[in-house]
Amino acid sequence: MSEKRMGVGIIGCGGFSTGNHIPNTHHNPKLEMVALCDLNTEHLEKLSQQYSPRYVTTEMEKVFADPAIGMVICGTKPDFRIPIMELAVKHNKPLFVEKPLCLEEAEVEGMVKLMRGSGVPFMVGFNRPYSPMMQDIKALYQAHAKGPTTITYRIVGEGFIWPRHHFDAVYGRKESTLLHETTHIFDLLNWLTGLHPTRVYTIGGGHVDNIISLSYPDEVSAVIIAGDNGTTGYPKERIEIDTAFGTISGKNFIELWAAWKGEDLTNKFYDYKVGCEPFRTPAHEADAKKWDWRSAVTEEERKVGYYYGKMLKVNKGHYEEIEYFRQCVEAKRMPETDVVQGAVANIVAWRAMDSWRTGQPVDLDFSKFTK
Repeated sequence: MSEKRMGVGIIGCGGFSTGNHIPNTHHNPKLEMVALCDLNTEHLEKLSQQYSPRYVTTEMEKVFADPAIGMVICGTKPDFRIPIMELAVKHNKPLFVEKPLCLEEAEVEGMVKLMRGSGVPFMVGFNRPYSPMMQDIKALYQAHAKGPTTITYRIVGEGFIWPRHHFDAVYGRKESTLLHETTHIFDLLNWLTGLHPTRVYTIGGGHVDNIISLSYPDEVSAVIIAGDNGTTGYPKERIEIDTAFGTISGKNFIELWAAWKGEDLTNKFYDYKVGCEPFRTPAHEADAKKWDWRSAVTEEERKVGYYYGKMLKVNKGHYEEIEYFRQCVEAKRMPETDVVQGAVANIVAWRAMDSWRTGQPVDLDFSKFTK
């Protein structure tokens, strides 16, 4: 007798969901794609042919009201979240929403009150903590971190090859990547250290290309180099943690290196793909493959701006975060990456923007959310 699968409805089937949440749900043997919901009916028809959900719809309440659906994944833009969260509470339906939690600070307190008081499992899509490499890094951090600790995180991409609507939003309308992208790293560092920052200071471009410093309790300090003025031919992300006269280094979710005096060197590699072909190599070998891919990007591909089928793709935990949420729903427990953690990451981003505007460090206080 086959194991019963949990039904999933996905609301918001744009580029990110199409490249991540939809195929990850499809390939998870414990999940069943029941419904896809979007306003773009032409796109829904293409997805229906590819993934064969039970149905597609433009009506999101139909998804929440469906008893065959055990959890809902929301991939809409972050300016449309409250109505979806209200439907989740109305129908007592577990809800996963992509990061960031929202775009307007005025919405945050109401969101926290709504979800904390509902008893409905709710998770924000900060995927990096669920990646295999970061899981191993946290175990090393918990085993070794002591006394003064410094963390450096580089997350630098290439705005030149973004989808046009995203490029126009950031470089034209000056929407902040501190909110859209760097919230990932704010959340990751909070999760890694088990702490919330007490102060933030930002220099750089403001809406894009910044250096952000964070002060934490327990003598922990962090610097984030966040930008999109680099090339995707070079690895986008790297973390270095220096503590207790040792170092942990994570290279683009492909290679982990860690060492302390008197202990064996830790050197571990993680799976990645180029197109559909799997690899597990040292990071420098993956770097060469990454440059080969970037060198071959065509103008026709740039017009679309999504490269999921050909690019070097590392495991940042997108599959694992959805499986983790499924486990939480099945066990009737609240996810660790909840509405409070989503709110904290957003607030750090807004205060980082304030710091850039004023040229001064800004103190942080999350007591109204964490009491």
